Amino acid sequence: MKTNLTVALLVIALLSVACQAAPPTPSPTPPGQLETRVATVLPVPARTSTATATETAVPPTPTATSTGTAAPPTETPPVVTTPPPKRTPVIFDDDGSADGTTALFYLLSHPDVAVEAIGISYGEAHPAVYVQHIGRTLDELGIRDIPLGEGQDAPLAGSNAFPEALRQLANNFWGLPIPNADQTYPTHDASELMVSIVGQSPEPVTIFVSGPCTNLAQALRLDPGIRDNTAAVYIMGGAVYVPGNIDDLLPDSDNTVAEWNIYADPQAAKEVFESGLDIYLVPLDATNQVMIGKEDTRQWHLGGATADLAADIYDLRLSSWGVESAAIWDLMTAAIMVKPDLCVFQPLHLEVITDEGITEGQTVIVPNEEPNIYACLGPDVNLIKQTLIDVFSSSQ
Repeated sequence: MKTNLTVALLVIALLSVACQAAPPTPSPTPPGQLETRVATVLPVPARTSTATATETAVPPTPTATSTGTAAPPTETPPVVTTPPPKRTPVIFDDDGSADGTTALFYLLSHPDVAVEAIGISYGEAHPAVYVQHIGRTLDELGIRDIPLGEGQDAPLAGSNAFPEALRQLANNFWGLPIPNADQTYPTHDASELMVSIVGQSPEPVTIFVSGPCTNLAQALRLDPGIRDNTAAVYIMGGAVYVPGNIDDLLPDSDNTVAEWNIYADPQAAKEVFESGLDIYLVPLDATNQVMIGKEDTRQWHLGGATADLAADIYDLRLSSWGVESAAIWDLMTAAIMVKPDLCVFQPLHLEVITDEGITEGQTVIVPNEEPNIYACLGPDVNLIKQTLIDVFSSSQ
């Protein structure tokens, strides 16, 4: 009996100890509390960010544990910033023609083009007069950071010249209002300016020539090394398989094969064609195919100030000529320069005739020679016209 009582007392003692060691029964965990607690105790695994400089990295998602599934936080979607489109640096070189001035306004309207310099060469205008018209107009437009170049008022060789009556029209800015008429703007020698801009550019420059090649030829004489930082040269000029246009201004001329921009300074064109530059020529073969009328200019007028000026020039031209449509020689060359797939180019070796006579200024195909020119012979007429409308009408 004592033994049984002792055993009973021992069992009671053991049960008492066991009850004191047992932890209290936990109360139910409120929803979400476990995940929060785990997250504050367990370190979040490191992640290698794959975000680029233009992205905002996404915050890491908390890691799930065996005791609970982590509730993912609301993530901020990646913010991708698009860098501004790269603009093509362009040197604009024209002879003060009305059409060339329209091409300038097109390039100034185009969001993908940065006009780095403007040069006026010998040709339709007297450079010293016309460059001031350009300076005054740019000032009126609020564009005051583009340097101006003035070329010599003579060809490199010979004496071919546009009719003086036409040059007087250029002196009068083709009938457009001349703003800031009492202002004079600083200019540089056009060829020296071209050398400077190309030499200092951090990326290759595209050169646009819509008049005689005088300024570019002189620049190459000053520094042939500008070839190394010139992306391409686009020239409106020449006649490959079609007749020339000298008799458009000189009806009694016997020259039926040359185009005016080449004819005015054939020596300059010859030197440029033989320079080794990548040259894209838009000759009369292409420009004869593309015409615009007032339905086109009406839509140009929907754009900003530069588009308005371009439309004004062609409205005046159509009215003064008494025609419903007119060619856009330099303007379409500018459009093709920015978007080369507007035309099908053919590689050719062209030679410029510099001898005086009825073929002076002719661009002649030399067969079986390495091509030195890509000639635009198949323009997409409708797409060129629509491209002009799109760029002008959407300009600010």
